[in-house]
Amino acid sequence: MAPQCPLIQSFFQPSPAAPVPAVTNADENDDGFTTTEVKAFLYSTPHAWKPRVQYENTHIAALAPGPHCVCVLGRVVNFYDQPTSTSKLPYATKRCLNVLLRDDTGMIKVKLWYLKVDYQLRLGQLVSVWTSLISGADTSGSVSVTIQNAACTIDIFPERDNRCYFMVHADKDDGPLSGAPHGYGYDDDKQPSNLKTLKRFIEGGYDVPTAKVLVCVKSIGGRKKRMSYHSAIHLPRPVDLLRTVATKKGSVLDVVNVIIFDETYDATLALCGRVATSAAYWKTSNTVLLLANPGFRSDKRPTLSITPNTWVEIDPCLADAEWLRAFAQRLTTREHVNLGTLIDESGAISSGKLVFSTEAWGQLLGRTTEELARCDTQLLKYLENRILFMRLTLLLGWNEK
Repeated sequence: MAPQCPLIQSFFQPSPAAPVPAVTNADENDDGFTTTEVKAFLYSTPHAWKPRVQYENTHIAALAPGPHCVCVLGRVVNFYDQPTSTSKLPYATKRCLNVLLRDDTGMIKVKLWYLKVDYQLRLGQLVSVWTSLISGADTSGSVSVTIQNAACTIDIFPERDNRCYFMVHADKDDGPLSGAPHGYGYDDDKQPSNLKTLKRFIEGGYDVPTAKVLVCVKSIGGRKKRMSYHSAIHLPRPVDLLRTVATKKGSVLDVVNVIIFDETYDATLALCGRVATSAAYWKTSNTVLLLANPGFRSDKRPTLSITPNTWVEIDPCLADAEWLRAFAQRLTTREHVNLGTLIDESGAISSGKLVFSTEAWGQLLGRTTEELARCDTQLLKYLENRILFMRLTLLLGWNEK
């Protein structure tokens, strides 16, 4: 049998198989970008913003809808979260914060969209807004334009658009007028319209859409957690958030109850949601609030609240505000001078039934009545704590007058 010829394939060595390229973690839309690249763009670390064009500093009343590179300076008089879409796409907007700003000429609503940056705001803060576009008034129905006089709206997204920016002047704002726009608040000869006493507001003045009340902070309660009832497509109603209602789409909100008063009445101011953190910066018997169109409900105690239609001024430049602050401090001094019930082994006598002579006051507290009346609240609290449960020997006398 003749030998067989070798096949031609035996003269060639098999080449090694080419490695299969690894499959990258691409986006669901298969646009060529990986998930890491998308996240690096969407959630980039915020950096110092530098304007690329010239922005014109202007008052709110001078704003008009259209493309304008302007910078607005104003005070925060209200802010609240706006529920947004529940889309799970990585480029979907996460949240929107509605901020109402006011200067001496008018008000404007700022829709502040954000992804990563969590803006820590509080009532009364001084902020600056840079934008290249002014929109018309918000006619969605959730905010009353007539009440707030907000003829324009600023819609910005600083994390996506480098032509806009939102800055809080936290390090330059150490007082009610520090760094504020010229003439912010009211002059002494210009009082706000429809200003009512707290008692008149509770007795029916809350039905007036433009009603305002001027009150002083008496005490501040602790923060509590409450369940909100609203779904993701409805705006919160702070008046009803006082009720604990658990729903499937509900969220937990902070609630702070602040006792407010004027010379006629006292009531509770319920702060719900983001605005509740503002109460930590208020001082009892010193901070004065001007509440315009607050929410109202009559429960066991009259309760006012901040709704999307409310705006709040902290320590406004009003003659009535100065008078109310002085009244509150005099009332605090009077309450601390009245040193409470006296008790011995035989019984007790309530405050107000004994009249101490000038010499007795000096012997007890180490200072005259005139010096005591000029003392500040901190010293009066110290004296009150010092004589609490102190055993005294009193020499009583009769005065026919």
